[in-house]
Amino acid sequence: MAACPHCSAVNEDGVAFCAQCGKALPELNPSLPRIVAGNQVAATAVGQDLQADQLHRKAKQAFGALLAVAILTFIFGLLLSFALGRAGKEYAAMAVVLLVTNLILAGIYAGLAFWARKNPLPAALVGLVLFVTIHVINAVMDPMTIAQGIIVKIIIIAVLVRAIQAGTKHKKLREQMALRGA
Repeated sequence: MAACPHCSAVNEDGVAFCAQCGKALPELNPSLPRIVAGNQVAATAVGQDLQADQLHRKAKQAFGALLAVAILTFIFGLLLSFALGRAGKEYAAMAVVLLVTNLILAGIYAGLAFWARKNPLPAALVGLVLFVTIHVINAVMDPMTIAQGIIVKIIIIAVLVRAIQAGTKHKKLREQMALRGA
């Protein structure tokens, strides 16, 4: 008889899953690999290294998301400012302000993207805060901008949030590994 480590229910020997909670039971042969999910940390040093590498790769997705924001900001900034400039002389000053603002933002996002290659967690945090802040300001100024590009906005926010989660978990795992002397 074996006790479930999750719910403490007693199960028959040789059973792979708990009869009460349905979670996997520890195997009799612990040398086989086990699946680690959620907030669990691998038990062995090799497993922790593998998990840390996977989390670091996931956190580095911030690079792609931030670079995409930089490119989109640059392209749409150019297109909108040129379209506004062609609308008439009364819009010329607004077109210049729009162009300069978008070029500065594109430069900031590009800088954050390249920072994310070295240190993805803080770059993703700053990028997410900047991205959300800019879109909140745009929504306050013109509520119609909320629906414009909503799918792209959701995808970028989701990728940055996942990168932040992976970066946070990677940092905690590295700290735990340092405490264990790995």
